[in-house]
Amino acid sequence: MNVTLVPFGNAKYNGGVLTCQHGPNECTANSYEQCAIDEYPAFKVHFPYFTCLESAFLKGTEDIAATSAKCASAAEMDATKLDA
Repeated sequence: MNVTLVPFGNAKYNGGVLTCQHGPNECTANSYEQCAIDEYPAFKVHFPYFTCLESAFLKGTEDIAATSAKCASAAEMDATKLDA
């Protein structure tokens, strides 16, 4: 099975402004996820980070940057490469 993650799958540009279905924090999280996919293209590498960040976002985390760093560490990724 081939899986392709698309972080901005439900985002829209309106008048040059990016809007996400669940608000600005989702847009920020999506940016981090896209950076992870770009920097670590192997699915088995970026998927644990992706699921960690998504889980935290669904639980209501407000500090996306700190959560991204924690998830990157847990996934053995360099968090500085993911700065959105």
